[in-house]
Amino acid sequence: MAPDGGGMIGLDGTAFAYDDGAPVLAGVALTVEAGDYVLVAGASGSGKTTLARLLAGLTGTDAGSTFTGAITLDGETVRFRGGPDDPRIDPARWSARVAFVAQGAWGQLSMMSSTVAEEIAFGPANRGMPEQELRRAVDDVAATLKLAPLLARDPRRLSGGQLQRIIIAAAVIQRPGILVLDEPFQGLDDDAAQDVAAALEALRRNGTGVVVCAPMLPQDAPQAARVLALADGRPVFDGPLTEARRAGLRRVGIGTAGEPLRLGDDAVRLAVDPAGPELVAVRGLGFRYPREPGSVGPSAGLAGVDLSVRAGEVVAVRGPNGSGKSTLLQHLNGLTRADSGSVAAGGMLIGRQPTGALAATVGYLFQDTDQQLFERTVLREVSYGPRAAGLRKDEAARRAAIALDAVGLGALAEAHPYELGFVQRRAVALASLIATGPAVWALDEPTAGLDEPARHLFAAVVARHARGGGCVVMATHDAAFADAVAHRSVWLEDGRIRADGRMPR
Repeated sequence: MAPDGGGMIGLDGTAFAYDDGAPVLAGVALTVEAGDYVLVAGASGSGKTTLARLLAGLTGTDAGSTFTGAITLDGETVRFRGGPDDPRIDPARWSARVAFVAQGAWGQLSMMSSTVAEEIAFGPANRGMPEQELRRAVDDVAATLKLAPLLARDPRRLSGGQLQRIIIAAAVIQRPGILVLDEPFQGLDDDAAQDVAAALEALRRNGTGVVVCAPMLPQDAPQAARVLALADGRPVFDGPLTEARRAGLRRVGIGTAGEPLRLGDDAVRLAVDPAGPELVAVRGLGFRYPREPGSVGPSAGLAGVDLSVRAGEVVAVRGPNGSGKSTLLQHLNGLTRADSGSVAAGGMLIGRQPTGALAATVGYLFQDTDQQLFERTVLREVSYGPRAAGLRKDEAARRAAIALDAVGLGALAEAHPYELGFVQRRAVALASLIATGPAVWALDEPTAGLDEPARHLFAAVVARHARGGGCVVMATHDAAFADAVAHRSVWLEDGRIRADGRMPR
């Protein structure tokens, strides 16, 4: 699928700041020509998401942000001086040339489409693409990204990884001159990641300029890929990917995806006592989602799942997108209730108890942690769980402060959660589990989108919880993280456990 003409975009950014704060980008210059593949790499807080938004024409000047610099698109330059008279970018005109996939798939659903096919077609349909051409385009991109079996499904009923591919498909179908993607491989299984990479490469070969933002260097990318590495909002490297691997970027928190974790003693897993208490007991679990009209194949769910997890044990639940990993975890804290079989956690049989009553026994980390943040300060957010469990306000605040220190956020207690970066928001959600004190942790894709320092921090926190007598069940596509921290991996496919193997020590 060729783009509607080649594309070129350039950014000459003197400085960018949110709400009169300190600059989060400074001295960044980037040009992307037709057929380029540029990887913008950086740890949390490096400014890569801000850069992606600027390329997408989201300057934020109408919301109090300050930008001084210039953006050039297809030879036309728009200059900004950081004042009230700065120009406004026409979002409809800009998005006709630049497609943008932001971080976090759930927030990008149109909420006006009842099927995956309608969601993918939403953009070009609004631009007046003829119906017959639109149908061919949807079928084309669905075949490329292996979404054909999902076209009749409700996108709001799919897994996070499936939804991520749909949002990317909705961008690819627009045949953009420039495609900007912030964390496009987040939450994808290996096969899905390869499908997305192949689709991006096909676009690039046909003349689309591709910009991918990521916290780590990829293991595989086009041979001619270029890397712009950021640290604290400033460029620290600009050159070929092959040179970036030898540039010592670990010093600024940029590692390489898939490499083994180099853990310290605080993250080493200890042996599990086989006679220790069983904290998770799943017996013959069966569950089926209602079949959606037009769907093909068996209905999604779980069938005959057995799982036992003892105190001190970390178990990784692995498998392709849509295999039932999140569904299994949601049974542990009562978000989803079994059709058959039984589920017990912390010695408590989960039947008809309200989900809130289980929070002190099972802590759940959502795949999209933004769904569980709602308070106006970080301290109030992390204190909420202990307060709901019946603790006094001062004791809840004390526990919250300890938990925030454990995840490195002690200095941000009075910040609003949504003023923080993605990794920090994820750490706030993890601190909420720590403060509430459940023995069982259910973590859904805990490392998705994390930079290298945060991955090491999360490994240490997981190991500390297991050493203290708790247990962790985590759904993950992060093989390197699972190999480093889990005692065993459970392989889930089509709602059934296909393998249950112990990790080498």
